[in-house]
This record gives sequence, C-alpha cells and structure tokens, in this order.
Amino acid sequence: MTIQSDEYKSVVGVDSLYIAAITQDTAAGYVAGTPEYLAPVAELRAEPAVNSETQYADNQAYDTMSSVGETLITAVITNIPAEMYAKITGQVFDSTTGRVYENEGAAPYFAFGFRSLKSNGKYRYYWFPKVKFSLPKEEQSTKADTPEFKTRELLITAIKTVYQFDLGDINDSVKRVWGDEDTTNFSATNWFTTVQVPGVAAVDALALSSSVPADAATGVVVTANLTLTFNNVLTDAAVHNIALFDPSDGSLIAGAITIDATKKIITVNPTASLTAATPYLLTYAVEDIYGQNLAGSVNFTTA
Repeated sequence: MTIQSDEYKSVVGVDSLYIAAITQDTAAGYVAGTPEYLAPVAELRAEPAVNSETQYADNQAYDTMSSVGETLITAVITNIPAEMYAKITGQVFDSTTGRVYENEGAAPYFAFGFRSLKSNGKYRYYWFPKVKFSLPKEEQSTKADTPEFKTRELLITAIKTVYQFDLGDINDSVKRVWGDEDTTNFSATNWFTTVQVPGVAAVDALALSSSVPADAATGVVVTANLTLTFNNVLTDAAVHNIALFDPSDGSLIAGAITIDATKKIITVNPTASLTAATPYLLTYAVEDIYGQNLAGSVNFTTA
C-alpha cells in the first residue's frame, strides 16, 4: 500500500456541483447523459444510513454486523434556476411563460458529482451514480437594516445502482465513486465531462461506423430503407437532424426516421419509393450522450 502524506490534508472548501440524467440502469447496463452544472454550493453534507447489531454470547460481545442503506445528502446552494428546479424534481417548466407548475410529478434519477478543496490546494472528486432529489426547502424573511442571505437546501437521496460493475474480484452495484488528486495514479481528467463509474475509460470520438447504402453506392433499390450506424450511444434528439434530399433541386424526401433500442442505429424509411436512376443525399448532424457532435452525409444513386 502506497499512501501519500498529502492525502491526510483537511477539507476546506467545496464547489462544482454537477448532475447527469440517467438514461439506463438495469441488469444489462448503466448509462448517464452529459454532466451539466447544477448550482453554486456553500455547504454539503453526506450521511450514510448505517445500522449495526451486536451479538452477545458467554456474557460478552461475541460478534457484530453492520449494513449500510441510502446516503442522505444536503447541499446548501445560493439558489436554483426555475428550469433546473423543475428538471431535478420532476415538475413542469413552461418555457413560453417562464413558469414552473408543481404538479407533484415523479422526480427522475440523476448522477450527482462535486469536488472538495483540501488545505494543500488539491481536490477530492466525487460522483454518486444514482440519486433522487426531493423538493428543496425554502425560507424567506423581510428585509432588515443588516442584510441576510437566504440560501436553499437541496435534499438528495443516493442509492446503489441496479447494474453490477466489474470491481475486480467481484461484480457489484455502486453507490459512490471518489478519488483524491494526491493518491498515486489518480487523474481527474474528464471528471465532469463524463459520469465516473468503475471501468470508465476515455470516450471514443463519435463516428459513423457504417451506412446502408454505403457512400457513393450505385444501383440502390428504390424501395430500400436507409440506415446509419454510429459507434456511440446517441441522444433521442438525433432523429430530428436526419434528412434525405434530391440534390438536383434540393427537395426534401418525406419519410419516417427512427432510432433503435441501442440508440446507435438510425433508420430512414421513405414514404414513397425513390425515383429510379437518381442520385440522393442523406445528411446527418447528431449528438451522442457524451455531448460530442458529428455532421456528415452519404451520397448514393438508385438503380
């Protein structure tokens, strides 16, 4: 075991609250979206729920066991924008009027990250891969001669993931991932650009893996569906930036555009058969769940 002396330094600050929407947490896999900034933080507390039981035998303590449940996190922030408030608590935000409608909606799951500053200027970095936000506390008071800042408290419950990660000797669910800049081999690179979970590696650059038909293909069947396959998981909005054109006059070809369950394959099904012996242009401008964008096109000619 190699321990660096600076790992013992006390915590003197906290900043960089981030969240990321969880798009999948099942036995088959865990996927979180691109992290986004949450709010300025003044204070943060995390308290695991621990239950212990001691067994007595031969008139003395013989054995003891403990179990850990959820972790209750309290984040004291300056304030929170209306749209972000609605997003994390499951309420409704109307962008047309700028209003929040509190309808007791169900709060979705997020990943929650931050970092704490140590007395030597280095940081400890944290991600809770699965949390849920409760409606935050509010407090107001009349203005007096002495200014008084009223903060907001975010109440957050962290639980273990459903997905079991490869932890080396075992596969298990995870409730928290953290690291210290003073720990040997630790790197905080991309800590807030991608949710950190066991086995996380550098994200591959978004690329088009294949297309049917291939670029510059000829003799394409006029009734064929068109597919674009990408290497990374795309956002749901990717289907809105796919278009099929007749380049001779720039006209848009109508059709249904869908994305499969893996969120990597987009299919274009033209409403009517394409015109024979005609060149076409299939364009795309997509974004993956890591926030990477890719634009391009595929040219082909029908039979």
